Amino acid sequence: MKKHMKRCARTQSGQALVEFLVATMLATSVLLLGIVMLGKFNDIRNRTLMGSRYAAWERTVWIDADANGSITRDWYARYGNGALQVQKSDRQIQRELLARVVTGANPGANGERPAQPAMWKDASGAALLDDARDVAVSTRESDLPSQLDAYTSNGFGSMPTATGSAPFASTLDLPSGALQSATLRIATGLHSNALRRLWTGFNGFAVDDTNALLVNTWLPEGAPRAEALFTQAVPAANAALITPSLYQGLRVYAPEIDTLEVGRIRTDVVPADRLAR
Repeated sequence: MKKHMKRCARTQSGQALVEFLVATMLATSVLLLGIVMLGKFNDIRNRTLMGSRYAAWERTVWIDADANGSITRDWYARYGNGALQVQKSDRQIQRELLARVVTGANPGANGERPAQPAMWKDASGAALLDDARDVAVSTRESDLPSQLDAYTSNGFGSMPTATGSAPFASTLDLPSGALQSATLRIATGLHSNALRRLWTGFNGFAVDDTNALLVNTWLPEGAPRAEALFTQAVPAANAALITPSLYQGLRVYAPEIDTLEVGRIRTDVVPADRLAR
């Protein structure tokens, strides 16, 4: 009788240990799945940050095709028509982000499009991002602050003229819409049943980031337009500051004074033996 009771006690203790191990494994597996998904969400956040930077940099070079009323376009029309030819919409930038960030690099079987990397899949293997519309890109062009605009549009100095007329105001016409910002929003796991089973009430993970750049990567096109732009900042090139009769009498002492060209602006001439071949 005692032997039978000891045998039953051993059986019960062994069963309890197995149940404990099974429960621990189940709890640990759920915890590990949660940690893996949190790591993927952190990667998605980093990709969103890099994507917003990419979109902002693209907008510094490619003009928004939909921003027809931009003030900057007037500047390009005067000094750089070529810049108006390189246009890209927010939709095009969004497609580029999908190709660079979401789509895998290795082609699928039978020439199919590349499969998504593992970071874009949940624990069951389903895609976290199953609709391109869940990736939203919006860009915006803003004018310069009023403090800077005072120097670019209102002039930065004046010079009295020899004729006694109104002083000449020196200006340097620069593109005013130089502040480019881009916002990227990525929503993932909106239709993931595995994540709903993992976290009760889960309805998706969305993250957005905005990046802004204050740059001016464009210069005037060609020497004539560059001269037209920078001549505005040189008073002597636009108005008579010194009456010729004031210095022509000095020809007796310095005949070369006849060659004086006040306000001359010319393209730099590099000697032929200094040019690289």
